[in-house]
Amino acid sequence: MAIAPGIVGLDIGGANLKAARADGLARSAPFELWKQPEQLGDALRQLLTEFQPFERLAVTMTGEFCDCFETKRAGVRAILTATAAAAPGAVIDVWTTAGAFAELAAVLENPLPAAAANWLALATFCGR
Repeated sequence: MAIAPGIVGLDIGGANLKAARADGLARSAPFELWKQPEQLGDALRQLLTEFQPFERLAVTMTGEFCDCFETKRAGVRAILTATAAAAPGAVIDVWTTAGAFAELAAVLENPLPAAAANWLALATFCGR
């Protein structure tokens, strides 16, 4: 799988936000999502400033399991809505348990396949 320039990998967890680019730039920032879910967009925006310019985000997550969200579905939707607000104009692809990326709109409609799919992303990449 070729990794194109202009793509930032983003993992949104319950306690940390992580971003990386194919050229080796990688950052992790502590963020207690369960304490301040309404500030996720701002935290993502701040993390992504160092990665400008980019056209696309490749997103994984586990933050949807935080108890600030009533359900996993609600958590996935809230996280992706905050991500879209933090990166206006960027294409957002979300890794799913189907073993492939899905478009943002599709995941907002059917969020459960994106829940905690980050482990599968790593396993799939290593397997290739």
